[in-house]
Amino acid sequence: MRRLVAGLVLVALGLGCAGENPTTPTVAPGVAPAAPTTASGNTVTISDAQVSPQTIQIRLGERVLFVNNDGVAHEMSSDLHPSHLECPVINQAGFISPGQSKETGNFVTPRTCTFHDHLDALNSGLLGTIVIVE
Repeated sequence: MRRLVAGLVLVALGLGCAGENPTTPTVAPGVAPAAPTTASGNTVTISDAQVSPQTIQIRLGERVLFVNNDGVAHEMSSDLHPSHLECPVINQAGFISPGQSKETGNFVTPRTCTFHDHLDALNSGLLGTIVIVE
């Protein structure tokens, strides 16, 4: 009898979840889901121990792509060093090996964020600013 009840509970749970996909976010009817984007101009290139451009302006909801064309690894992090709490979405880029590219998270608040290379925090060539506008 216990097996029958346990089996019925499992079947009921399975039917209750049928058709749901936990990896697909639910969006209200008539509202388009926000897609994470990295616009073509939202790229910061690292080479010769410098970032270029040092200041970049992006739109609300976009990301920044860090491209490491340098011969050494870099760890792009939000200011303030060493807490990295000013704009934590920058920290998603994190450790970038030579030849690798990594994105930040989406910037969802209009503001100005600054970043540095955590592995070379005193190098002024690896300091930069991201200006987020609506």
